[in-house]
Amino acid sequence: VAAGDISRRLIENDSNTEVDRINRSLNTMLSSIENALESRGKALDQMRRFVSDASHELRTPLASVRGYAELYRMGALKKKDDLDDAMGRIESEAHRMSDLVESLLTLARMDESTTLTMIDTDLVQMSLDAAKDASVADFKRKIVVQNFAGVELGADNHVFANVDPMAFRQVLTNLLANASRFSPEDQSIDLVIGREGHKAVIEVRDHGEGIPKQLREKVFERFYRADNSRNRETGGSGLGLSIVKTIVERHSGAIMALETDGGGATFRVELPLR
Repeated sequence: VAAGDISRRLIENDSNTEVDRINRSLNTMLSSIENALESRGKALDQMRRFVSDASHELRTPLASVRGYAELYRMGALKKKDDLDDAMGRIESEAHRMSDLVESLLTLARMDESTTLTMIDTDLVQMSLDAAKDASVADFKRKIVVQNFAGVELGADNHVFANVDPMAFRQVLTNLLANASRFSPEDQSIDLVIGREGHKAVIEVRDHGEGIPKQLREKVFERFYRADNSRNRETGGSGLGLSIVKTIVERHSGAIMALETDGGGATFRVELPLR
């Protein structure tokens, strides 16, 4: 132990002698120290990862803001249209940095294993609200909430699951935003809800280009973009699906990327029914 190997333990017997009681007490203490050091190591790893992720992703928008500011300082933006364009780009990059930082903070909070407030929640009503909000954000987009038989659902339909409402609402918001971002404007998005055995199942289906089979696991990695269509120009940070996966797994659920019948991407969320 003095040399740094705290995985070693003293021999324990079932007897109640003083030596055996001391052995058990020391082993309990060593286990507590080992757990504390492991927790400290995880916290340090998370902090290093957060700093690395933030510095990596903020470098590009900061360089853009700095470049436009230097052009203005040097007097290169003499025309009003050029100045307006530069200010618009600076504002756009500032918004992107703000969204990125908020996403990173969400992931950091999830990594810290914050306690979820689990409540018996109607997933149908939550989905209807999320679909309405997404339609307002992208008014050209039609989002259909339906069951697995293809029947459109309304407020009189219910599927209940034990979830943290605020956290799980973000799952739906991110999946719908992802589907809107990577599918044609004239194609609808299907938000499908139902029960399968002892699971509540939600699928968000788009009718875009889809995701190649070999990349369907990678899309949940932080900052991963499957191809050139899934880059910064689409407005994505590469964190939305990572946040979704983290939240779903905190609910003891599972998420997978599949292919939509007829083409497109389907994200399937499975939650245990308690």
